[in-house]
Amino acid sequence: MSDSPEMGLEIEDPGNPNVREDGRYCWVCFATDDDDALALWVQPCKCSGTTKWVHQVCLQRWVDEKQKGNSLKCVVCPQCQTEYIIVFPNMGPMVNFLEVVDTLIKRLSPFLAAGVVVGSLYWTAVTYGAITILQVVGHKEGLSVMENSDPLVLLIGLPAIPVGLVLGKMIRWEDAILRFLQNR
Repeated sequence: MSDSPEMGLEIEDPGNPNVREDGRYCWVCFATDDDDALALWVQPCKCSGTTKWVHQVCLQRWVDEKQKGNSLKCVVCPQCQTEYIIVFPNMGPMVNFLEVVDTLIKRLSPFLAAGVVVGSLYWTAVTYGAITILQVVGHKEGLSVMENSDPLVLLIGLPAIPVGLVLGKMIRWEDAILRFLQNR
């Protein structure tokens, strides 16, 4: 038996004549020794009997499926609940840096996407408001009104124009005004 550098597991050499054949089968793919005589068998946990054996390749694939891309997620044996200790080879500072960058991007990307959507909606509303002023007042007068206005008023007022127009169509404000006038 030897240690696997990839997962820190005991590996049994299929060509070793001292290996005791006791009906091993892989609990992942359900293959036996007869199905694949060259496969490496491992005992990754405290299970006993035939459930303690698994192909190294099958176990690695099963662990990858359980981790779902998160190499820091703990994986345990489904039978005995022993936590698998996975030892990765040292990849160097560049890979560690890329892992940090990848994690940072995963955390920031939803906020960046929301910012782009909100910014796009805001810019669309500002543009629509400016075009509305130019269409209603006229090109020269509209430009002079916007050039002489306070920038804060433009930043708030221009996007409020399309919002007000949409709300004016959605809310039945005419009925409320008519009821108010009739009750007077």
